[in-house]
Amino acid sequence: MSDNSNTPQELKTLFNQSVIEKIGEMVVSAEANFDVDSFVERSLENFESLALKQRSAQIADRLYSQLNRDFEQVVEVLLKAMGKDNGSGGVEGYTDFIYLPFLDVVERFGLDFPEVSLKTLEHMTLFFSAEFAVRPYILEYRELALTYLGRWSQHDDWRVRRLASEGSRPRLPWGIQLKPFIEDPSPTLRILDRLHGDENLVVRRSVANHLNDIAKDNEQSTVETAKRWWDTGNKDSQWTVKHGLRTLVKKGNPQALAVLGFVGGDNIVVSNFELSSETVRIGDEMSFRFELQSSESEPSQLVVDYALERPLANGKKAKKVFKLKMLTMSPNEATQLAGKQAFKQLSTRTYYPGTYAIEVLVNGRVAERKTFVVDN
Repeated sequence: MSDNSNTPQELKTLFNQSVIEKIGEMVVSAEANFDVDSFVERSLENFESLALKQRSAQIADRLYSQLNRDFEQVVEVLLKAMGKDNGSGGVEGYTDFIYLPFLDVVERFGLDFPEVSLKTLEHMTLFFSAEFAVRPYILEYRELALTYLGRWSQHDDWRVRRLASEGSRPRLPWGIQLKPFIEDPSPTLRILDRLHGDENLVVRRSVANHLNDIAKDNEQSTVETAKRWWDTGNKDSQWTVKHGLRTLVKKGNPQALAVLGFVGGDNIVVSNFELSSETVRIGDEMSFRFELQSSESEPSQLVVDYALERPLANGKKAKKVFKLKMLTMSPNEATQLAGKQAFKQLSTRTYYPGTYAIEVLVNGRVAERKTFVVDN
């Protein structure tokens, strides 16, 4: 699906009366007896209160009930109505959302016909990505679905290859979570092993996002996989790794940083670490600075971050890593770095009074730490 960002209110208007009328025209071209007026009227029932996916699901329900045939026959009509593939696979822009209800018919009514449905989704994904529609089949018919996913990963068409990765992402936004693959990502990693160096950037972007999903629950498997791909020397594979490790890099994971070439730094010393104040009020900001001194014998590729440790409402501690700088330090070189941390209340982060800490991280290693107090 398109990576463009719009608000839910804007997105739901992608389905409106004119779009439903167009869908009806498409279907009547394949099934002359289809009552377009009745289909449009029934599809628009209570429409204003429905979100995007709910609108698509309602249109799909009305399509299926009005065609009033066996599932296999409905699929034949829908495929004929869709016509020739449109080229984009619904990955860029929003014009291809018109096809989403066709895929929703397969997702909602085809579960008793897995072979027919999976073959249908392979074709429909040429019009609009079947990344959502395929997920119930992965959960209900895991081995069969994995067979299809493996086959799709070697398909000639990039849109089908992308589906192999995007459809099996364990934490696909808006999609059903694939909890078995959250617990054990090895089945989908075997699929990604065929795709990380794909010639098509859209496919590689999906693989990178998939690897990043895995990283949220399985750091070790992610790092091992990333190293294997990186070591192929393939530039496209290395692009995938860089983007796929973004969560672990942001967290300052030392193994992930090492895969990307940020190694060493054990003999980098942090000195003269100063905070602008030992007490800061909620709503204000605090600055800090420090000096890095290298006693390494070789140049060091470094990622320097800082982590903010803060108290939570339940008394526990939370830690978040913020990026500072990537740099190369020569032997015996010294350099100064500085940063600022705001304590403004956010919808995603609440600051409570208490003892906080800032840690300086060098290639993921805690090199220095200072505590301070945040007050009302």
